[in-house]
Amino acid sequence: MVIMDVDNAVDVEINVSASASAPVKEMSELRYSRLIHTLGRDAVNALSQARVLVLGCKGSGVEVAKNLVLSGVQGLGLVDDEVVVLADLGAHFLLSEGDVGRNRAVATAQKLKEMYPSVNIVTLSSVSVESALGSYGCVVATSGFYPDLIRLNSLCRSLGVPFVAASCRGVFTFVFSDFGDNFSVLDETGELAGAVLVEGITQDFPATVTVVEEQRHGLENGDEVVLSGIKGMEELNRDTPYSVTVTGVHSFTIQEDTRSYERYVSGGYFSKLKKSKNMEFLSLEKALLSPKFCISDPVKEPQVMSLHVGFQAVDEFERRHASDTLSPSRSTAINPEQFQEVVVLAQEIWSNLQALHVEKGTSSGSYAMEATSDERGEELSNEALLKANGERDRPYQDRAGSSSSGGSTSSAGLPSRSHGNRFEVIEEIVRMIALGASVELYPVSAVTGGIAAQEAIKALTRVFTPIQQWLYFDAVECLPSVPLAPEDTLPCGSRYDHQIALFGREFQDKLGCLQWLVVGAGGIGCEALKGLVLMGVGCSSNGSITITDMDTVSKPNLIDQVLYQLEDVGRAKAPSAARALRTINPAAQIHALTERFDTETETIFDSSFFNSIAGVFSAVDTSSSRLYLDTRCVSNRRPMVDGGKHGTKGSVQVFVPFQTEMYASTRDPPEHKELPICTLRNFPYATEHTLRWAVETFEALFKSRPADVNAYLSSRDFQESIRKSPASSRLPVLNSLRDALIRYRPISFDACIQWARLQFEDLFSNNIKQLCFNFPASMTTTAGAPFWSGTKRCPTPITFDPADNLHLDFIIAAANLQATIYGLKGCQDRAMFVDVLQRVVVPPFEPKEGIKIAVTDNELRNQSNQRKYLGNSEDSDAAEACERLLRELPTPASLAGYRLVPVEFEKDDEHNYHAEFVAAASSLRGRNYGIPSTNKLQARLVGGRVLPSIATSTAVVGGLMCLELYKLVQGKPFTLHKHAYFNLAVPLFAFAQPIKALQHTVLRFLSFFCKDFDCGLSFVGFNSKKFAIFFCE
Repeated sequence: MVIMDVDNAVDVEINVSASASAPVKEMSELRYSRLIHTLGRDAVNALSQARVLVLGCKGSGVEVAKNLVLSGVQGLGLVDDEVVVLADLGAHFLLSEGDVGRNRAVATAQKLKEMYPSVNIVTLSSVSVESALGSYGCVVATSGFYPDLIRLNSLCRSLGVPFVAASCRGVFTFVFSDFGDNFSVLDETGELAGAVLVEGITQDFPATVTVVEEQRHGLENGDEVVLSGIKGMEELNRDTPYSVTVTGVHSFTIQEDTRSYERYVSGGYFSKLKKSKNMEFLSLEKALLSPKFCISDPVKEPQVMSLHVGFQAVDEFERRHASDTLSPSRSTAINPEQFQEVVVLAQEIWSNLQALHVEKGTSSGSYAMEATSDERGEELSNEALLKANGERDRPYQDRAGSSSSGGSTSSAGLPSRSHGNRFEVIEEIVRMIALGASVELYPVSAVTGGIAAQEAIKALTRVFTPIQQWLYFDAVECLPSVPLAPEDTLPCGSRYDHQIALFGREFQDKLGCLQWLVVGAGGIGCEALKGLVLMGVGCSSNGSITITDMDTVSKPNLIDQVLYQLEDVGRAKAPSAARALRTINPAAQIHALTERFDTETETIFDSSFFNSIAGVFSAVDTSSSRLYLDTRCVSNRRPMVDGGKHGTKGSVQVFVPFQTEMYASTRDPPEHKELPICTLRNFPYATEHTLRWAVETFEALFKSRPADVNAYLSSRDFQESIRKSPASSRLPVLNSLRDALIRYRPISFDACIQWARLQFEDLFSNNIKQLCFNFPASMTTTAGAPFWSGTKRCPTPITFDPADNLHLDFIIAAANLQATIYGLKGCQDRAMFVDVLQRVVVPPFEPKEGIKIAVTDNELRNQSNQRKYLGNSEDSDAAEACERLLRELPTPASLAGYRLVPVEFEKDDEHNYHAEFVAAASSLRGRNYGIPSTNKLQARLVGGRVLPSIATSTAVVGGLMCLELYKLVQGKPFTLHKHAYFNLAVPLFAFAQPIKALQHTVLRFLSFFCKDFDCGLSFVGFNSKKFAIFFCE
C-alpha cells in the first residue's frame, strides 16, 4: 500500500472487476495508422486491451496519462490524494482555476474523459491501490516517498506487474524501470526488417545464399532467416527458419544440404526473423543500492551518481518532515536555511553506499556503477567521478546561493582521497536539486512524461528495449547565471509560481511580453504551443503567439496532436489549436493564421512581421520547409528552434544569429529517397517499388489526366504548348485527351467499370507482354549473361479472373475513382460488378514493333536527349498521328463549362478508394514480378508520405524545445545551448553543442559572421572604405 500526502482526499469507489471485463474497444486502423507504423499492429492491439495505473496527477503524471491515452490504451487508473493548487496550472494542461481545491485525480480524470470518451478512466485513493493492482498491466508512479515506492514495487513484482517510477524536481528528473526478473523483449529496436532479394543459392552443404549487389543482407552470425518465392529449390520455401553464418556483405550460408535439390533458377527473398531478448531487472530497493544507469548525456555521465544521491536525500528530508505542518512538504519549497540538513542526509547516503561496496569486497577508492550507455559494464572510480563533477559543477556553484570548495587536488587535478573532501565536490548538485525540490516545470515534465510513458508502452507490448534501470536528466544550463534575490523568487499566488521560484518574477514578465512565432500546428507544434502557454509565453497584453498552418485536422492526427479532438476533424488546425490553447490558459494571446509559410506569403511574413517577433519555433515536417524558414530567420536575425521526429526518434536543434551556424550549413537528408525511374517502370524488385509505381499510376490517371483535360478546355496557353512541343512528347498527351473526352468518356457507371477492366488489362497484362516481347525470358546480354538476372525479375502477365478478390478490388476502386472525376455516382455492389464485367469485350493483345524500352536511367536520358536533338526531323508518323488526334478532339467551345474533377491522394479518408486503389495496384504489380503484396495501411503511408508517429517522442521534443527557450530569453551563450537527438526505442540520448558561426575579419575593426546573412551581393569594385561603410550602415 502506498501512503501519500492526504489533503481532503476523495476516494472514488469503482468496480474493478467490471472495469477489467469491459469489452475491448475496436482499434481503428486509420486513426492509429501512424502508431502502427511505429510499433506494429500486434503492439497496438496489445495497447488497446491494456490498463495502466498512474500514481500522481501533477505535471509529469498528466503527461504520462495523456501519452498513454493518445497511444490507445483501454483504460487508466489515476491516484492522487492531494487537491489542486493554483501553481499546478503551470505544468498541468488539463486543469483550470475552477479546479482549485478539488481532488487532483478526480479533476484530471474528468477532463481526460471529456477529451477521450472511449477510454475507461477511473480514480482511486491511495488506500485502494493494493487491492486494485492485479487488474492493471503496468504501474507508473510519479509521486510517493521512496519507502512507499519500494513497498509498491515489491507488491508489483509479486504480481508480475511491470513498474515505472519518475520524479521531477526543478530542472532535474529521473525515470526508473523494473519489469521483473525475466522480461522478454520481442523486438529490441523496432526497425523494419524488409525482404531482401536472393540472386543465387548453391547446391552444397552448407548452402551459400547470395543477395543482389544493390542490397546488403545486414545479417550477423546466428541470425535466423525465412526464405520464400524461390524457383528451382522449392524445398527451401518453408516457414522453418535457417540460422546463418555470414561470409560477406552479400552472402551467407545456411545449414541446409541442397546437393540433392533442383538447381536454383531465379527469384526469391529472405526475411530476417526478430529474436527475443530476455532482460533481468533489480527491484527498486536493490537498484537504489546497486544502480545501473542509462546515460542521457554522455558529457554528464560522471555526475549521474550525484543525482542518484541527491534525489534520495531530498526525498528522505521531505519524508521526515511530512507530518510536520511547520516544515516543508513535497508541495512547498525547501528554504536555503534547511539545505544543510539535506546535505547531511546526502552525505550519509553517500557514505552508506561506499560502506556497502567495501563490505562486498570492492576497494574503498571505487564504487561499482554500471552504465548501460555502451554496455561495457565497467567500474567508474570515485576519483574519475569526482574529478568530472568538480569540472562540470564549478560554473553552477553560485546558483543555489552558496559555494563549496572542490577540496584539495593533486597536480593531475584529482580530488583528495579524504572522504569528506570527495563528498564536497558533489554537494553543489545536491543543493541544486533541493533548490527546486518542490518545483515542477512544464518542459521537464514533458520530457519525463514522454520517457516514462514509453517505458510503460514497452512493458505492455514487449516492443523496444527498456531502460536499465535509472535514467537521470538535467537542464542545469537553463538556470540563471547569477543568484536571484530571495524576494524575487517568492510565490505570488499565480499559476507561474513554480517557474518564478527558479527564474524570478522579472524573467516571468519577460516571458509574458514575448512575441513568438510557431510554424506548424501538427504533433510537435501542439506540444510546443501547449508548453508556451503553460509557461506564460505571450500571455500578457504586450505579448502574443502567432500560429500558422494551412492544414486541416484528420483522424490520424489525433494520436499525437493533443490540442485536437474528434469534433475538430475537418477543421483548420491553427484556429482549432488557438481555441484549445485559450482553454489551457485564458490569458494566452493567440493569433491563428491558415497560411502556408513559403515564398507566396512573404507579403504577410515580411520584415516588419519578423521585427515584431522575438523568435521562431519550427514544427514543420520537411527539410525544404525548414530550409526556407531558416533563410528567413537568418535574413531577419531571429533565433530558430527546430523540432523533428520520426517514430520514437526525435531531434531538437537551435540556431542563434551571430552565434551558431544556420540550419542550411548542416541540413538534414531528404525524407524520401528517389528511386530509379526504369526500376519503377519496368524492373521492380521490392515492395517500395510496387507501392511507388501504384502511387504514380494513381496520380497519372486521377490527377494529371483530368487536370490536362481541364487545361485543354480552359487554357489557350496549354493548347499552344501542345502544338509547339515535339510530336513524340505531345502524342501521349493527345492520346490521353482523346480517351478522356471521346473514347472512354462515361455517361453511366457501367462505362466506368468497362474502363477499369481495360485499365487492368493494360497495366497488368498488355504492358508486361510488351516488355517480355522486347526482352524475352531467354534473352542474354552482350556479355552472354542472362538479361533477366540480379534485380531484373522476368514478369508474368496476369489473366483477369473476377473470382479473384484482388482483381475485383482493383476494378471496384478504379471504377469508383473514374466516376468521381466525371461526377457520377459510384457503387460497391460486387455482384453488380461481376455481372457488368462479363459483358466487357477486351481486345486481344498485339505486340508493337519498334517500341524502345530503356533499361537504365542513363539510357532513358539518352533517348530523351536524342528526341530533342532530332527536333523537326523526328518521326513523321508521330506528327501525323498528332494532327489526326487534334482533328478528332472536340473544340473547347463545344464543351464550354465542362470540367473534370482532379483527385489528390487523400490518405485519411476511409471511403474514397484512394488507398484501396494503390494497395490493389501494388499487389497486382507484385504478382507480376513475384514481389510480396501490400495492404491499405502501407498504401496510406507511402501514398501520403506519412511518417511514423507516437505521442511519447512528440512530448519529449516539445519539452526540449521549451528548455531552449529558457536559454534564449536569458541570452545564454551558444555554448550552453544543446542540439538533442534521441531514440526512445533503444533507448539512446545524445546532446551536442551547436557549431559556432564562422567569423571572418575583413579589416582590423570589422568582422562579420558569414553564416548569418546571405545578401547575394558582388563585392567587385568595393574598396576597404566602401566595404566598411556598407556593412557599418
